[in-house]
Order: sequence, then C-alpha cells, then structure tokens
Amino acid sequence: MKIVYCISGMFKSGGIERVITNKVNYLVAHGYEACIITTDQAGRPDFFPIDECVERVDLGLNYDQYDELPTWKRYWKTWRLRSLHKARLEEALKQLHADVTVSVWRHEVGFLPDLKDGSRKVLELHSAKDTAVLMYPVASKLRRLFGHLRVALQERVAARYDRFVILTHEEQPLWKGFTNLSVIPNALPFRPKQFADVSAKRLIAVGRMEYQKNFPDLLHIWSRVAPTFPDWELHIYGDGWMLDSLRRQAEELGVASQVTFEGAVSDMETAYASSSIYLMTSHFEGLPMVLLEAQSVGLPAVSYACSSGPRDIITDGEDGFLVPLYDEVAFAERLSILMRDEALRTRMGKAAEVASHRYDLEVIMPQWLELFSTLSSSIR
Repeated sequence: MKIVYCISGMFKSGGIERVITNKVNYLVAHGYEACIITTDQAGRPDFFPIDECVERVDLGLNYDQYDELPTWKRYWKTWRLRSLHKARLEEALKQLHADVTVSVWRHEVGFLPDLKDGSRKVLELHSAKDTAVLMYPVASKLRRLFGHLRVALQERVAARYDRFVILTHEEQPLWKGFTNLSVIPNALPFRPKQFADVSAKRLIAVGRMEYQKNFPDLLHIWSRVAPTFPDWELHIYGDGWMLDSLRRQAEELGVASQVTFEGAVSDMETAYASSSIYLMTSHFEGLPMVLLEAQSVGLPAVSYACSSGPRDIITDGEDGFLVPLYDEVAFAERLSILMRDEALRTRMGKAAEVASHRYDLEVIMPQWLELFSTLSSSIR
C-alpha cells in the first residue's frame, strides 16, 4: 500500500511538518510505501529528519513567491497557479500509483477529490472547527462574520472527501451529519528520557507570542498568585510579535522579577523536566502538542477548557485541572492548590505520564493503518 501526503514543504519547524515526518517514517519502517508531495520545497533541506526510503516529489509551484504581494494580487496569482497545481498533482499521483492521498488542508484541498488518479482521498484538520472565527477577538464582528463563512465553506469541502479526520472527540458533535468522519489524534513526537522535577518551584508555559495563546491572561493570573509565592518563577518559551508588549505587561503588573521569557529553544524536553507545573491559557487550540509533551514528562497541568483539546487530554482532578474559559480567579485558585502541595503534584504528575501513553506513536498509527486499509480495500 502506498500513502501520499500533500503539503507546501518540509523545511519549516511547524507541528504539521513534525506530524507528517513521524507518520511517513513509521510507515516505511513497517513495510509500507510513503511519499511526500510538496509545492514549495525549492531545494530547501527538511527541518525534521525523514527516512531516505520515503519518496519525494516537488511540483515546483512555489506559492510562497507571492507572500509579499498585496492581498488582492496574492489571491489572484494564487488562484491562477492552482490550475497548474491540479494538473501536475494529478499526473504525479498517476505515476506514483497511490492508494491513498492525504491533504492537510493546503492549496490542493479544494480540488483533490476531483482528481482521477484512482487513489482514495483523505482530509486531515489540524485545528478547531471554528478557528476561522476564534482567531479574532469578539469585538472584531466583521472578521468573525467572514470567519463563519469560511467555516461553512470548510464544511462543504470536507464533505467531499472519502474520509475526513479530526483530532478530538470533543469536536465530533460539531460535525453532525458527516458520515465520512473519523477521530484520530496526533501522536506524541517523542517518548522522553527525563521526567519532571515536581519539587522545582518553576512553572512553564510554551507557545507562539500571538493572540491565540493568550499570554496576557496568564500574566494577569500570575500577578494574582506570585506575591504569595515569592520563591516561584514563571518561564515562558516561544517567540512572536507580542513579546515586547508581554514584557511591558509583566513590568506593569509588578511580576517581571518572577517571569522569564526564554525564547524558542531546541531542547524542550529539558525545559519541561526542570519544571513542576504546566500552564495553558489559550483562546483556542486544535490538539495542543505542548500539553501532550508536558504530560509525557510527568507534569500536572492547569489549563483553560478552551476549544479544543484540553478536555480530551486532561482528566480534571486526576492529572491536572481544567478551568472554565477566561475564569482567571478559578485558574489562580487551582494553581495555588498545586503550588502548595508537592504530594499532589507528584500524584498528578505520575497520572499525567500514564495518561500520555494514549498518544504514543505505537497506539495512534495502527488507527491510521486500519483506516487506510479499509479505504484501499474498498477500491478493489
């Protein structure tokens, strides 16, 4: 059986690139054929190491050449390029004799089901259903209106695929009426060699310094808690356009001496393991890999119960605490409980590590193989 993944390129350090790398490496290691078709690789090296047995095809389209153009001109040129994309992708799939072709919602998503190459078509959604709405503040009414229109369009696109795969059971009821729906979460990218030192007076949060991750709320919460725990520190990992404003906010809230902005680092396993509690205050997620990674190291977590992911990952009161979205007071209370009680952190941390095995690659990939086998056998 040959499985083909379509993506812009494998040169970025993003979550989807890492997920695809793990999948194709697993497939070829277990006797399957795997191929990655890119549109914008342009000879750039892969960020994550990909097995040499994985076949590679680049269509040479380079959509990213239009990234710096004005919006209207970018959309026009991108639209014109898609007809060439469609022809090249169909020809490539015919030559590859693919059994299953997978889109991760890139430029091919709208036309992939139309291609007559004989493969079954699978669509993966790596975000919450309402991301196009939730990515804007409530006050941005016009942008949220357009977001609802985009979600409606996404529904029409997803319905055309042989199989549509989402990440969380929490989101399953939102796709009511979809007979082609499956739920398969992403797998953990690594099984750690280190485990959290829950005696450390160190909190950790990880993410891009952008609207979605909602670090302003985290700093507000920390300003409620920090004066009571002067020997504790909050360490935030990641970069982004909000970094300077977050530094100023920490100063204004009087917690700058207890907050360290670590930037982006490559050795996140050590960063998790040197901490004792993981914190997440996102407006929305898909399936937050940082939360899974923190669990695997044995970190109890306190998280907003945002859409989507935390409810699937955390069992409230057992391996962490789920807090109603935007309830800063409740978040501060749960955090204080954990900070005061090392025995509770130890118990929850052990439970978190055990729970994380639900997301091991050896657990998740057989679910994909069963789906691929079912689709492939239905061709014959």
